Amino acid sequence: MDDIAPGLLEEIRDSFTHKVSTSPKIAKLYKAIQDGTATYIEAEEYAYEVGAVLAEAFSEHLSAAVLPDGKMYFNIADRVLRPLLEEDHAIIADAAVQVQTALNQKAGIHLKAQTAPVNNDRIEGIINKVSAADSFDDVAWVLDEPVKNYSQAVVDDTLKVNVRFQGKSGLRPRIIRQAERKCCEWCSRLEGEYDYPRVPPDVYRRHERCRCTVDYNPGSGKIQNIHTKEWQSEEEYAKLMARKQLGLTSLAKSLADHPKRLASFTPASLKAKLEAEGLEVKPLKNGSLKNIPFADGGGYKVNFEDGGLLQYHPAARSHHGGAYYKISTGKGGTHRYDLEGNEIDG
Repeated sequence: MDDIAPGLLEEIRDSFTHKVSTSPKIAKLYKAIQDGTATYIEAEEYAYEVGAVLAEAFSEHLSAAVLPDGKMYFNIADRVLRPLLEEDHAIIADAAVQVQTALNQKAGIHLKAQTAPVNNDRIEGIINKVSAADSFDDVAWVLDEPVKNYSQAVVDDTLKVNVRFQGKSGLRPRIIRQAERKCCEWCSRLEGEYDYPRVPPDVYRRHERCRCTVDYNPGSGKIQNIHTKEWQSEEEYAKLMARKQLGLTSLAKSLADHPKRLASFTPASLKAKLEAEGLEVKPLKNGSLKNIPFADGGGYKVNFEDGGLLQYHPAARSHHGGAYYKISTGKGGTHRYDLEGNEIDG
């Protein structure tokens, strides 16, 4: 029987290398990493894209038709999959270290960024799964999503080893996870502030479509939000969180209970007030003004943590006789008001 492992390895490696070097997404993310503007969110996106092209390369070159007896024998899997998964790790780990180095420099931390070791247990788990089946086609899925997840875990592991290293170096690294509105039970359990070494491993992870925020406090008196890239002092962060919690409840309730107070704002000043409270103000997502920024004549919307919603719609393209606000609350229902706070027909 011919030894097909060397040939398969070369084919898949060439395909993987080509895909990485020609992917516009990977190129854009890597430029941000090299420029020092990327954070862990870009690092995770980069890891996902690299893992995705490796999965594509596996899919294009591996099938029961090219394997002896249609099976991925262990000795083939070990000599083909292992080196490629290790190379995948090396590419992503290098990028993650560059991100951590930039974060350390911005925080004034003069420590070398640490590299996460290869997770051999995960590699062996993938190899064992694909080699256990009588037909490779029955387990080909193992070289798709699990490979992407393996790749993303390199970034998670990089953050963990650097938090551990900074903690042992006398700093006070902290991970702050804040759950999104109406989050799942798993995310809700993870919400909180964690000082090294009391950091649950799952705090670095997120499920599909999770929008929880994970803040990284390197321990120098500054906090870096890895999703917004903004640096704040711990005092500024605490004030922002207090304002945000206040704004998510009292402002919504105040306007819903006393809509006449809308008259004390212009649309622009209300938008500024909402943003000052730490709320995320977005363009409208439906209708003829969909995704048009407020500055360009569009409206805006904001969701409140207690389930409320506030929208502003300008006079242009309005079906309600001019500019108006729409306020929705769980108990109070949905109401529309003119700019003076007078209720109008919905």
